[in-house]
Amino acid sequence: MERTGPPDAEMDVDDGECKSAINQWSLVKYTGLPPRQRSLHAGIVVGDCLYVFGGYDGSNRVNDFYKFSFKASKWSQIPVTSACPSARDRHVVVSHGDRIYIFAGYDGNNRVNDFWQYDTEHEVWSIVEAALGNPPTPRHSHSGVEYDGSMYIFAGYDGNYRSDFHRYSFAQRKWTIVTVKGAVPKARYRTSAAAYKNRMLVVGGHDGAKHLNDFYQFNFDSLEWSLVETAGQVPPPSPRDSHSAVICGDSMYLFGGSTGSARNDLFSFNFEADQWHEVRPAASSGQKANVPCPRFCHTCDMYSNSLFIFGGYDGQQRLNDFWQLKLATEVNIDIPSSSLVSDLRGFLNEQKLSDVTFLVEGKPVYAHKLLCMRCSYFRAMFEGQMREAQQKTITINNVSHRVFLVLLEYLYTDEVEVGMDIAMDLFVAADQFGVERLKRLCEKKILVSINVDSAATILQAANMHIAHGLRQSCMDFILRNFDAVSKTPAFEEMGRSNVELVFEVLKRR
Repeated sequence: MERTGPPDAEMDVDDGECKSAINQWSLVKYTGLPPRQRSLHAGIVVGDCLYVFGGYDGSNRVNDFYKFSFKASKWSQIPVTSACPSARDRHVVVSHGDRIYIFAGYDGNNRVNDFWQYDTEHEVWSIVEAALGNPPTPRHSHSGVEYDGSMYIFAGYDGNYRSDFHRYSFAQRKWTIVTVKGAVPKARYRTSAAAYKNRMLVVGGHDGAKHLNDFYQFNFDSLEWSLVETAGQVPPPSPRDSHSAVICGDSMYLFGGSTGSARNDLFSFNFEADQWHEVRPAASSGQKANVPCPRFCHTCDMYSNSLFIFGGYDGQQRLNDFWQLKLATEVNIDIPSSSLVSDLRGFLNEQKLSDVTFLVEGKPVYAHKLLCMRCSYFRAMFEGQMREAQQKTITINNVSHRVFLVLLEYLYTDEVEVGMDIAMDLFVAADQFGVERLKRLCEKKILVSINVDSAATILQAANMHIAHGLRQSCMDFILRNFDAVSKTPAFEEMGRSNVELVFEVLKRR
């Protein structure tokens, strides 16, 4: 009988020390409530967090969404505040920048091919609408990677086993079928895919009749498939599907899967030597090696030179155990904290060594061109043919002295405390000077402050400065609270200054 999920209360699990020695598996120590038992889910690391979405819990497909903070060693469920992907399993997840992308899968009744993105900074889901091209057919058990600003989708099952190859360009918002040459892999599903340098590596899977262990590479530059030639005496992993493969350094690590029965073996393939190697976990002195139980349909992700395995199916029950295998030792040397940020902050508005002076509200602000060049506005000013390029004193208009100093602090240190009292003015200045990341930081601060009285004002600013995420959040808030917002002075002012925006609100009600 399958065991039930953990109780609905926060807990502290101490199943073993997470800081394991090299090549030793250990259960991850964490706080918070982890995802319940599941298989066929998807996981991905963005920044210092592992994100896990969806899967099958033995009874139902699910669409809950969890985050594990490696810094805090804590699980937390991400609340849904807007439309999000439906419950599903056997989907693909990739990341691009600070966004997570989920494509296709099986919802329990139908194969789907919808495409979603999750903004990890603003913590909001939205549907991805392609401007050009057609997406792959509805399917599940496909594989995918991100490479050079595009998502690539390979193989899967859409009613037939597939070997087609599709590309989605994030910049062009365009789907295309990749025209390939060479030795194309046979149709399959439940294969693994991983990107290494300019190649995508595909291992194994199932062709509808048998398990596979063929090993292919796709060269993104030549658009050519080829079999990977291997050397050495170690045979490749046995034929299998529903395994995982990740890249660390110049090696690919392949764990688990199903050969007809669940596996928990671990292999590495070194790209420099073109050799497979079976990684046998080390045991503590006098003890048997502690390893995850055999499983398939799990997730495996890489963070800080460690493999992290979560969940899966062992052939009898779904799992939600969480394992780490450290692949590199850490040298324990006491290294002082970096002083770079504080040192650079010390140069802010410091006349010593400054080579440009800005006049803001009649007050001098001493600056350094080298650090200001992080901003596209100042880079164009100092490198172009504008007269300011030769001037030692430059007048800055349409921004307050206080806001300009905060903007400079960000350019010098890449960090700044955005106060609520300054967030909107700083947002406008960041847009004016083309500092996109600071603009997004201000958006996030403003988002948490939206209320009935401020919603219309924030919507107008977001619309004017092309802040799509902030604009959508304001619009959603106004639509949910229209009766109250429409009676505010800010809404009346919006009616006088931007009647088209008011019509858009009314039209979307």
